[in-house]
Amino acid sequence: MGYIDAHTHIVFRETITEELMNFAMREWGAPREAILMSVKDVAKALDETNIDYVCVMAFPARKLGTVKEDYAIRVIDAVKDYADRFAVIGGVEANELSIEETRYWLERQYEAGISAIKVHPPHMWLKPNAYRPEEGGLRQLELVYQFAEDHGLPVYIHTGTSAFSRARNKYGDPIFVDDVAVDFPRLTIIMSHVGRPNWVPTAFQLIRIRPNIIADLSSIPPRRVLEYLPRLTEIGDKAIYGSDYPGPGVHDIKANLREFLNIPIPREVMKKIVDDNPRKVLKPLSRNR
Repeated sequence: MGYIDAHTHIVFRETITEELMNFAMREWGAPREAILMSVKDVAKALDETNIDYVCVMAFPARKLGTVKEDYAIRVIDAVKDYADRFAVIGGVEANELSIEETRYWLERQYEAGISAIKVHPPHMWLKPNAYRPEEGGLRQLELVYQFAEDHGLPVYIHTGTSAFSRARNKYGDPIFVDDVAVDFPRLTIIMSHVGRPNWVPTAFQLIRIRPNIIADLSSIPPRRVLEYLPRLTEIGDKAIYGSDYPGPGVHDIKANLREFLNIPIPREVMKKIVDDNPRKVLKPLSRNR
């Protein structure tokens, strides 16, 4: 059985920028060798780890001082010779762009082959439901969700805190995702990190009751998954594995997967989480447009 890692922040030597390098070493604490791997080296590491493909976060983060909307396209260009090993996750900073700019970058990223869109409220400094009239009526964000729904793209939404120095953690409460689930019922929402550590009960309940929300278990140390989610098997059909590699505290993609596979849950549930479920909602570049 090959596995899917549905949430990584792999940075390739071919696409690294000075700003991104400085950020990764300062905020992630990632070793230099984990940041400067070539696409070929990463593909080899996946072979050794028995991972079929990984999802690479390539969304913009102006407020963190890293990358903009063109980054996802540059990553896609860099990995095109290994299109079956990577799914690239794009995005736009809706509160930094005009309606026209938002539409332009969504269309360009979609044409290039993104597999999903990422919305990161603590890093983008906005609520996931900021498009609602009572929350400010940010039409650009509504366009993001509508575009994703119309084009069959899942949307990752970060929930829970972020330790990065410029993160605004008040935006990490998963309760705001509920509006998105209700207003866009055909949209697949991947709730990243399940609200850890502050809001796990809220996140778990929303995953249970909203048919279009699934759980992304990344950045929770595998040894603590059942501490955070003792009823994990109840959402076994709606959960996917992710490592968050090489983010804070995750400096070995193989070791993280191995530790996760040792979680004491039924093997049929484990297979759904690390294999069946992510394949249903996230496709590698080779299977996109």
